[in-house]
Amino acid sequence: CGKSDESSSQQWRKPLRESLDFLRDSLAAIFEEKGNYFLKDVWNARNDYINLMLNNSSEGKEKFFYFHSKRYLEESETELCLRLLEMQKYSLLMFTSCGWFFSDLSGIETIQILEYAARAIELSNEISTNNLEEVFLEKLSEARSNLPEYSDGRDLYMKKVKRSYNSVS
Repeated sequence: CGKSDESSSQQWRKPLRESLDFLRDSLAAIFEEKGNYFLKDVWNARNDYINLMLNNSSEGKEKFFYFHSKRYLEESETELCLRLLEMQKYSLLMFTSCGWFFSDLSGIETIQILEYAARAIELSNEISTNNLEEVFLEKLSEARSNLPEYSDGRDLYMKKVKRSYNSVS
């Protein structure tokens, strides 16, 4: 992780955290709303998802859904649950601790956690009609960069995250 530079303003941290908190809470609501149709306990399934990630074989999926689903799931329902769980994975990754030990909003660590946020938003758009990105960016615009090439978090997201993310997707 990068070190914090004492001469740089750290005022961007609070709006960044508030933006990520908003996104996390909104994603959790979608996860619960959609996941409760299929999963016995969505949060237990989310916590156990690591085991499926470590054993992503057909047997691993069968075992995971045997323990966590309310009933036998059709393939499309299983795929929806997997997208919900991936969305939650990226929601957790947005809070990677390294993302807070740097001197500016434009640090590579911030860009990484914003890329996780972008992926979580993309997954939520596949699952729900709630488009969270605009409100997220509105909140993120309150985070001011110390560098003149990025006026704020929204500008950084659009220039560094969205542009590079769209070129990979």
